[in-house]
Amino acid sequence: MVPDEARVTAVASESRMHRILRWTLLALPVVILAERAWARRSMSDDGFITLRVVSQIVNGNGPVFNIGERVEASTSPLWTYMLAVGDILTPIRLEWIAVVSGIALSLAGVTFAIFGARALVRNRQPDELLAPVGVLVFVAIAPVWNFSSTGLEVGLVFGWLGLTLWALAQWSRVDAPLPRASAVLIGLGPLIRPELVLYSALFLLIVIVGRRRDDSWADRGRLLAWALALPVAYQIFRMGYYASLVPNPAIAKEASRARWDEGWEFFGRSVEPYVLWLPLALLVIGAYVPLVRDLRADRRAKPLLVGSAFVVGGIVHAVYTVRVGGDFMHARLLLPSLFALVAPVAVVPVRKRYAVSLLVVPWVIAGLFFLRSGVDDDGAFVTGEQNAVTIDDFENHLGGPGLPWFRGDGVYYVTEKLPAEPVDGRRVAVAAYGLGTLGYRLGPDTYVLDLFGLGDAFTSHLELKRRGLIGHEKPLPPPWIAARLTKPGASLTADDFPFSFAFGARPLDNPRASFERRERIARAALECPGLRDFLKTYDAALTPGRFFGNLVESVGNTRLRIPAEPADAYEKFCGRPPPRALRR
Repeated sequence: MVPDEARVTAVASESRMHRILRWTLLALPVVILAERAWARRSMSDDGFITLRVVSQIVNGNGPVFNIGERVEASTSPLWTYMLAVGDILTPIRLEWIAVVSGIALSLAGVTFAIFGARALVRNRQPDELLAPVGVLVFVAIAPVWNFSSTGLEVGLVFGWLGLTLWALAQWSRVDAPLPRASAVLIGLGPLIRPELVLYSALFLLIVIVGRRRDDSWADRGRLLAWALALPVAYQIFRMGYYASLVPNPAIAKEASRARWDEGWEFFGRSVEPYVLWLPLALLVIGAYVPLVRDLRADRRAKPLLVGSAFVVGGIVHAVYTVRVGGDFMHARLLLPSLFALVAPVAVVPVRKRYAVSLLVVPWVIAGLFFLRSGVDDDGAFVTGEQNAVTIDDFENHLGGPGLPWFRGDGVYYVTEKLPAEPVDGRRVAVAAYGLGTLGYRLGPDTYVLDLFGLGDAFTSHLELKRRGLIGHEKPLPPPWIAARLTKPGASLTADDFPFSFAFGARPLDNPRASFERRERIARAALECPGLRDFLKTYDAALTPGRFFGNLVESVGNTRLRIPAEPADAYEKFCGRPPPRALRR
């Protein structure tokens, strides 16, 4: 071989090795997350709430938790309808559709974040070596692995944020309007989770600020129309169909009320076990500072706007999460904030000025193998076992294989059959504190009363007198259970409703009379005009008149609260104290 040919061969070999190294570095975090998420695959009880709603849709009963009651039990409309489409079009079990889709969307989100960040920083050699420092920080902690599945919408959140970063990064590189498809994508935030409207608003703002000089107000109006069309259409549907401004879980959790103390505790529990402040500080110093300098030196304002929107969005979303008190699931609601904070620097060039960012690597290794919270290995959050996916895997949690406590038609309180007949022509009614797995196992035709209110509009609207574990603070008092589920005349006593202290719940009411008297008053209160009007907004037949009436009533319904004590509820909604005949 002549010297020139040898030199060419050596250069080609070196180039090939460089490409392999470059793509290996980019693929590494995706491979890590794929392995870790699959190893931690599972369903959660809350995930089964969504699956029950999906089963109602597929069975033609509408997007409800119980037949005959229009209650939005799922927080993520887009995730719910995506699962419904998957269930209709494929023969795969719905549980596996939810788990695999969540993991796939998480991987897609990480992949798009890598290519989005690559588009933001890549302005020199096309084959420049990039280090995936930011995205490695994201995939190194156990909550990301756990929540990539669980049947919840978390994977969809990651997928949306990653795809949006990629779309905005592409827009930032050209002197052209934002494509319509990208505008629609930006507007999907509130359809994934209500609070993601924070990100959608910021993304729309930077697109308008970074518009071309020749864009007219009509162009901006069309952009906003494309972005807002789907969320506005769904909000109108929500108000008319459910008679509410927000999903029912937001009312059950009192998401509009500040709870800073619990929120800061949640924040600390989510950050401290992983020493997350350390890699984030290193990314600020070693990735963001040099990135901003490079973009400003190159006079690239639009990429700077895109990166800023994600950082501000992540911070604002974290503050909002702290304000509402966090969540009862460890670190869950802060994961979108973490994704948004690291996404613009998911990858950085291997250059001298970015060298400090490489110091995250030791922390990444520690995160992958050593840094854990005490609840990171709790499996499916219900069974304590890893890889519980199908409802069959949860049989022990449901009271044993085959539900041995379930003995046909009747009314059940948890696992005990009551000596009473169900009301409203129902054959079976079950009152339960953990409704996801149980509701899905019993099937869409069985009425399941959620005693914590996530799937029940009456319970979610109870007045909250004391704070507790978020989402488990409004256990429905026994007189209301009896009044709502059983026919009058049954010989029920307080002993038929032993209180469950599951999830740290405490009784919401303060009994001032016998159970029998309180039950009579509760039945009478349900017929009070004010309360009956509220109930009709979601349990009466949906006619055009009802739909348009609900549009108006939805504002008041969202604010309405029902006293937990039946006598107080009677006085509030009937306008007078209970008559003497009820108080005997």
